[in-house]
Amino acid sequence: MNEHILVIDDDKNHREGLVLLLQAQKYSVDEADGAESAMRLIQRRHYDLVITDYKMQDIDGMELLKMINDYDPLLKVIMVTGFSSIEHAVEAVHLGAADYIPKPVDPVKLKEIIARLLAKNAGVKRAADRHHLHFDQIIGNSRPIRQLVKKINDVSDIDVPVLIFGASGTGKELVAQAIHKASSRRDKPFVAVNTGAIPRELIASELFGHEKGAFTGAIDRKKGRFEEADGGTLFLDEISSMSEEVQIALLRVLETQMVQRVGSGQEIKVDVRIVAATNENMEELIGRGRFRDDLYYRLNVYSIDLPRLNERVDDIPLLVDYFIDRFNEQYKRNISGIDDEALNILKAYGWPGNIRELRNIVLRTMISAKNRITKKDLPEVIRKRTSAGHEIRFPAGTPLPEIERESIIKTLKMARGNKLKAAEMLAISRRSLYNKLEEYDIRDEEFS
Repeated sequence: MNEHILVIDDDKNHREGLVLLLQAQKYSVDEADGAESAMRLIQRRHYDLVITDYKMQDIDGMELLKMINDYDPLLKVIMVTGFSSIEHAVEAVHLGAADYIPKPVDPVKLKEIIARLLAKNAGVKRAADRHHLHFDQIIGNSRPIRQLVKKINDVSDIDVPVLIFGASGTGKELVAQAIHKASSRRDKPFVAVNTGAIPRELIASELFGHEKGAFTGAIDRKKGRFEEADGGTLFLDEISSMSEEVQIALLRVLETQMVQRVGSGQEIKVDVRIVAATNENMEELIGRGRFRDDLYYRLNVYSIDLPRLNERVDDIPLLVDYFIDRFNEQYKRNISGIDDEALNILKAYGWPGNIRELRNIVLRTMISAKNRITKKDLPEVIRKRTSAGHEIRFPAGTPLPEIERESIIKTLKMARGNKLKAAEMLAISRRSLYNKLEEYDIRDEEFS
């Protein structure tokens, strides 16, 4: 048995009692005396389960539950509570806790709850092995990526349309492929169409097919992408580029699951799941009359928002390693890695082109690098844009409170608004950071 459990309680006697109980059942157990130390552990190592007391002095179990769900929605949490606060434990379950147990803890009951939850974990792992839920090309361990993987797992086997929102280069097609591979349609075709790359007058033919002679250049009958994807998944990228005529036809297909080739009066039955994607503000396009609201609501049954690369900076080292390994194999290179100075420059860069830009930069640097990627191998534009980095300059005589206030705001911006991460960077507790935010009247809009 190698399951790893974290026990959190500020009551030392109760915490140590739980630890001994779990160790007697051959679990690997860590302990924390509060929310902040618990989150530091959760961010550093993998846990199969967390057991936390509800009532703690600094940050209570309910707030900790929100912090854990925010960081890793897949991590299961058991809430331990006194009889007088069972209603709060029920509320915790509604907020995402996997279960709760009252004090004094019944060892048999706790053992049953843990066994059931860990069995669910094992079931998910077996399903992952069976259904290829590894998401090999979705690289990362940051909070946004954990949330993304959870959403993919949640919707994959629920056969509804999915609409993916994301800037160019964030990996919309990779996410669509992951949804398909994790679904019951995985053994059927996955067909991708970039509607923005097809001339508007040819999109209908591309999607629905055409008969011979239907238009100039139609020298043969051709199946459309819907027919090619029959039984599987059709990924439609850049849906905002479709003409109103094609939008109407697509809406009809979604409603009837029937397609009609251009130039034909015959309807063909298809069974296709639609995953669509856009980098546009669809509500704005609807308001301007460029996209039909009825089609938007049919496509947007379930939505997934993809993070920009500068919102998941912690994943950059993993992505760089992935690209280095991939390009070493593809181009017969032997680059051993990247040094810390070069990696810090990449992490400080804004990445307007997202992952696609990072991929291209890594490939470019590997061409000139000798054994290891260093600062001098990076393009000048990246070195220049990050040379000023996150420095803060003050003239001599600047009041210390003003310096501290600006430092906190700058750090929160670097941490993308993540207060726990900002507190760690500033080497203070999360509670101290909240006190400073209140003391200096720092509002969210100043760093968000």
